[in-house]
Amino acid sequence: MKQAKRILALLLCLVALLSLGACGSAPAEDAAPDGDQTTAQDAGGGDVELLNVGSIYQFDVESPYCELIKYLSYDGFLYSNLVRYGENNEVVPCLCERYEIAEDGTSVTFYFQDGIKWHDGTPLTMEDIEFSLNLWLDVLKPSVALRYMKSVEVLDDTSIRVNMQSSCAYVFLRHMIMSSAGCVIYPKHIWENVEDLKSFTGPEAMVGCGPYVFDSYDDEAKIAYFNRYEDYHEGAPTIKRIAFHLYESPESLVMAFKNGEIDCMFQYAAGLSGNYVPAIQALDYLDVGEEVNLGGPILEFNFQDSLMSDLDIRNAVYYALDYDLLAATDGGDYCVPGTKGVISPGNIGYADDLPTNQRNTDEANRILDEAGYVDIDGDGLRENKDGSPMRIMVSPAYNASKGVLYQRLAQVVVQNLQDVGLDAYLDEDVSNSDAWQARWRGNKDFQIAITSCSQGVAIIDTVNQGLVEKAGSDGTLTWNGTNNNHEYVELFSRIIDSKNPEEYAAAAYDSQHYLADNMVAISLGVESMFYPYNTQDFTNWSFRSGNGAFSYDTWFTLQSK
Repeated sequence: MKQAKRILALLLCLVALLSLGACGSAPAEDAAPDGDQTTAQDAGGGDVELLNVGSIYQFDVESPYCELIKYLSYDGFLYSNLVRYGENNEVVPCLCERYEIAEDGTSVTFYFQDGIKWHDGTPLTMEDIEFSLNLWLDVLKPSVALRYMKSVEVLDDTSIRVNMQSSCAYVFLRHMIMSSAGCVIYPKHIWENVEDLKSFTGPEAMVGCGPYVFDSYDDEAKIAYFNRYEDYHEGAPTIKRIAFHLYESPESLVMAFKNGEIDCMFQYAAGLSGNYVPAIQALDYLDVGEEVNLGGPILEFNFQDSLMSDLDIRNAVYYALDYDLLAATDGGDYCVPGTKGVISPGNIGYADDLPTNQRNTDEANRILDEAGYVDIDGDGLRENKDGSPMRIMVSPAYNASKGVLYQRLAQVVVQNLQDVGLDAYLDEDVSNSDAWQARWRGNKDFQIAITSCSQGVAIIDTVNQGLVEKAGSDGTLTWNGTNNNHEYVELFSRIIDSKNPEEYAAAAYDSQHYLADNMVAISLGVESMFYPYNTQDFTNWSFRSGNGAFSYDTWFTLQSK
């Protein structure tokens, strides 16, 4: 109960800052010393000589498509983004000096300062920006190009305009940041003659204009090294050298914290769950870095499945679930039940007038009985309306950084559904990433999926992105979900065609009431996430929601004690 109250307090903080999009957690700086740590820096203070960062990614190739690099690209680490997220997830300039959205939302103009250089010393020009964005449009075709961009035009030596397919410039900027994985700003003088972008690797492929320069990778130790770029256009970072220690699981990353091998962690839109807190909270050199997850675990229905397309079944599932147990499974004492609107507190447009999820098996049984899903043969399991056997497959997502969490949540869901006579069973054919993606987004042959909305997706255009099938100004753009109901498509189109934060907030609010009324998906908990960071040896951490302590601002503020 004590920890639930802690989360409630955090939620109230987030709701109070809805207009800013998120509540940034203030870093603690009062951790007690814990002896001689391997990460200790010069006690005299000043710039940081080396920061050791833990991560659950691979360094598999020297290119923008390296797993570690592509996720670092969201914050403009090696390849600088045109824009980035600020402390409260507002869009702020990064590579550009400023930007202007057209009043009708159909274009955005970027302005640049003189003197920006690539890591090899070559000056950056508007031709580089034009070349890169046209690669997005014509070759790479990321979702941000397919769904938003129409054309690119150079205005002069320091400005460029991107024209939109509709009045979506505001959401385009938010989405652009999260589309930088493999779709970076490329130096034209290196990439213009490359025929196959993904096969081009090596030192030249690692030339960017971000605040850090690639140094080397130790394959045996699984450590990637980067040095600060002294000529970075916003000034050199205060962290001179960063070593990414790469691990295979959250358990091995936690052990690295316990062994004093790392100072903080980096994991795109995902920290450690509350289940790992007991293992790290006793480490005196760390602050656990608690914040409320803007995304979170969800139960997703497949609207292309005949059974799941029945609102009675979806409502019965909603009332059958044990939300307290699901929250405890997800984050122990650091997770509480979500609301019927699915979207988590802290997001722009959050609807605080919807009920908190609560189990009611009597209501679930009543809905099923009245809908005609009854136990005909007396075996304790309900049949379909036509008397045929009914089975419900529950498919847990595969995610290396989450470990077996989704399987545990799925097991709870299976038991809950069996409690009201639904013959649910665990899908055991999703034991790797490829199998999961084929099931969930490829063949879409699931019935119920236990997955999550990442903080990145939640920040860009809400959990609806993963639930709607088609949307946009003409209703033909393909998204990630299975629901193509006309009203829902129109609601989501309002979100992605928003011209400003106010329109976005209003559309997001309305979408939550649709999610609740039509039971499109179910929140399985509002959780605290944890991004531990070393307060014994370092000061002036800058904490950003969704990234934790290892954020863009930290690279320029961190000091050794």
